[in-house]
Amino acid sequence: MTEDSQNLFLLTANAANSQTPSSVAIQVVLLCVLILLLITSAIVSGCETAYTSISLPKIENMIEKQERGAKLIKKHFTSFNQTLSTILFINNLVNIASSTLTAYILGSWLGEGSNLVPIISTVVLTPIIVVFSEILPKLLAKQHTIGYLKIFVYFIHVLYIISWPITFVISKLGKEVLVTNSEDEIKSIINIASDEGVLETNESILTQNALDLDSTKINSHYVKLKDVTCIGANASLKEAFEVFEKTQYSRLPIMKDNMLIGIVHLKDIFNKKTGRVIAYLKPVPTISVHSSLSSALEKMRLNRVQMAFVTPNNSSNEIKGIITIEDIIEELVGEIYDEFDNDEDIYEISLQKSRTKGSINLKTLFKQLDIENEINENEEEMEVADWLSMKLGHNIRKHDRFVLDDEIAFKVLENDDNNDNIIIEINIL
Repeated sequence: MTEDSQNLFLLTANAANSQTPSSVAIQVVLLCVLILLLITSAIVSGCETAYTSISLPKIENMIEKQERGAKLIKKHFTSFNQTLSTILFINNLVNIASSTLTAYILGSWLGEGSNLVPIISTVVLTPIIVVFSEILPKLLAKQHTIGYLKIFVYFIHVLYIISWPITFVISKLGKEVLVTNSEDEIKSIINIASDEGVLETNESILTQNALDLDSTKINSHYVKLKDVTCIGANASLKEAFEVFEKTQYSRLPIMKDNMLIGIVHLKDIFNKKTGRVIAYLKPVPTISVHSSLSSALEKMRLNRVQMAFVTPNNSSNEIKGIITIEDIIEELVGEIYDEFDNDEDIYEISLQKSRTKGSINLKTLFKQLDIENEINENEEEMEVADWLSMKLGHNIRKHDRFVLDDEIAFKVLENDDNNDNIIIEINIL
């Protein structure tokens, strides 16, 4: 046995022999207090992680389900600066108290003058605090955030009240941030939810398209005036019926002096025999080409119309074209077809699934489906069937499948010697 070990043994033995029953009882009490301090440290450390991990939507969901402590959790969450100040203040306080108390207890055992007290105190207490009062509770709170807070929210609230005079002042030094998520963060959350299988691909696309409505401008979605089927203001009802029958539309813009002045509904003239369409004119709201799709949708909804006339700006009377509610809805859910759209070369089934004829060139296909994958310039004008055959390395056969960059899957549904009769399905993965 070394000299230091002998001295430590003698000091411990002497301290133990000199202790009275009352001093032993005091040390037991102090040990219990030390354990309580370490438990308190563990609880508040875990709550720090729990409050930073939980989100306001989860708390609101708890309130709707009337779960225990939900309203109190929301109060702490919305006053996050003060809650965090309380947790950090109490945690540091109990850790300092634990260190002091440990040193005192060891001093009573080894003698107040022993140089080993601070060393043993550090060696013993550091791993206990780090492992049992920091790492483990934080991991537990991260994995079971809601359950952890439901158990300890009332305990934290007691500490919240006790430390209020100090933490209230400290919390005012920082600015409270009330915005929980930005739009970009929400989109990232949606992408993650889609990758994890929480949301279907079409649900993810639909949600992101809805978020983009207020930033997407009309200028790339309206029908230009030269492409609009109109009817003259002085046209007879017979002429109007002929246009309605030819176009299969339910409403037509009315033009006078090369200007759109309103629309006529088929239902308004359906049972009429004679007259002029001008007599059945309905006013249509106008909207700037620079407005967002969400603004256009809201304006049409308030005016209870299906169509709006597009102008260069809000102060102009010049009509550049039209936009319909269907145009806006298609931005959300993809192309909408009716019973008269059977001859489409590219048929969009859903937000992530389409079908095309093999004779369509690749550039046209990618443009209509908003596919951003880069393709070689010499491939842009290739017909889809020929391009797919080149990628597969053989003449395409029914049920052939090719995946481009792990993002787009092409599958041959119908095969034929004529590319125009080949049907290919495209899936956005």
